[in-house]
Amino acid sequence: MWFFITITPHICAGNYISVLVHSNLSKVIILPTKKDHSHIYFDDLVRLKIPALSERGTENNRLILKTIALNGPMLKYRIFKNVQVGRYSTVSRRVDSLTKTGYLGEASKRATERGKRTEESMYGLTWRGFIASITINEVRGDIFRVLESNPLLAIPEKETALVLLKEMVTREELATIGRSLLEAFLKSVPSLEFVENEPMSILAWLLSIKERPVFPDGFKLSRIPKDAWELLGLLDRPTVLGVVKEKIVPLVREKTMEIEALYQLLSAANKFCDFVSSLQVEDEPSKRVREYLEGELKMLSEDPNTQKFLEEE
Repeated sequence: MWFFITITPHICAGNYISVLVHSNLSKVIILPTKKDHSHIYFDDLVRLKIPALSERGTENNRLILKTIALNGPMLKYRIFKNVQVGRYSTVSRRVDSLTKTGYLGEASKRATERGKRTEESMYGLTWRGFIASITINEVRGDIFRVLESNPLLAIPEKETALVLLKEMVTREELATIGRSLLEAFLKSVPSLEFVENEPMSILAWLLSIKERPVFPDGFKLSRIPKDAWELLGLLDRPTVLGVVKEKIVPLVREKTMEIEALYQLLSAANKFCDFVSSLQVEDEPSKRVREYLEGELKMLSEDPNTQKFLEEE
């Protein structure tokens, strides 16, 4: 594992010096810096923050992550045939190591076609593996494909989100955004393996980033309207309109019904509270409350809307 040390201006004549030191002290790397701002080049940042891409087997790990990212879950033997390096045993050990450290996970099982037909695991990217894989230019250039091909990269309404995202950004723009956010993210975490391997934890780290992501000069999203009202123009796109009608409209209606039901429940509770507040000891509260509840339940049972709701359930 690599450790990052910054030597302050008080020690080194007004300039910052950033140093990478390996845990066994076998290697020391002095990184280029800018005055008054500790600056780490991207490749050095990757080595510093992603153990799987900084230690033994780095090149094999990179090839395995790239292969699975672009092709989806694969058997060990199929991974070996695709990476075309070393021996099968070497690739198998690398896959086992990446699985143990959370970069890969079992996406499914499939019967093997060679030898005795037994079920073997098919390995797919986890969210940790996704972050590690998009440090690779070819993978970062096809993030849509990676997200679609790897089922362990699960988020609510993933298919809908991808459809809308494709309408808003191009592959090239997403690659640029990914590169900038990835650099800011890696600068903010002590190590990728310290971050929980699930999307909400990663999102929490992203939201905690203090340093603003740096984008190339003049970068802008070509498909996003400049004016807020022009966003309505997205509805003219068949794909967007289809998603709105099939996914968003039913969801809004469902939530509206839930809110209406909650409102009715709270209104009934408030009415009951007013009734109880008006009671005195001499009113025989227990008897009056029972009569009140029986009357309310009778009215509720005779309500056509209640009967319709019960029939639907």
